Amino acid sequence: MTSSVRYWLDKLYLTYFLIHFPVLFCVDLVPLYPASLWVPPSSPLHFLYELRVYYIETYNDQFFAPPPAPIPSFFPLFAFLELVFHLPVSAWAVRALFRSGSGSGSGSSNQGGLSGRAELLLLVYGIETALTTATCMYEAFLWDPAVVTAEQKVVLLGGLYGGYLAVAILLTVDMYVRLLRRLDMVDARKKVQ
Repeated sequence: MTSSVRYWLDKLYLTYFLIHFPVLFCVDLVPLYPASLWVPPSSPLHFLYELRVYYIETYNDQFFAPPPAPIPSFFPLFAFLELVFHLPVSAWAVRALFRSGSGSGSGSSNQGGLSGRAELLLLVYGIETALTTATCMYEAFLWDPAVVTAEQKVVLLGGLYGGYLAVAILLTVDMYVRLLRRLDMVDARKKVQ
């Protein structure tokens, strides 16, 4: 992979992680906040409740619908993963990607780009995100057509969840290839010695 392709992929990942922050804080993690902070009209974060109502009314995403909508048993675990894994990795990734790509438009000021450790962590992140997103997409695909129409599923699966899955798969493949090149270089050095 050329350094210019790597540079633009890193910019894509940086944009993804920057967008992921408001999604985490304003949508995904909201159910973990004390209801008194966001549900009552007089609460300081009531705009999150209104955003949630808008999101549910617009996209009919059953993962976020209030009861009696059934929440799959895996969904609280996925929310927990977003809190303890996605949030800290996203914060770290923004810094790492910004630092690795802060040079000129054709490359990075750090000639090596991301470190091997960074690539390994992003590989794990990509695999975890791809698997959890694909699981949610499969579950959404099975939702009752009387509750979620085919058109709503296309928007949810093709647009909202599909975009996250595409970036996660791209990140996974890209980090795997970068790490494989690093390992191949180590093996080549060992053969020379």
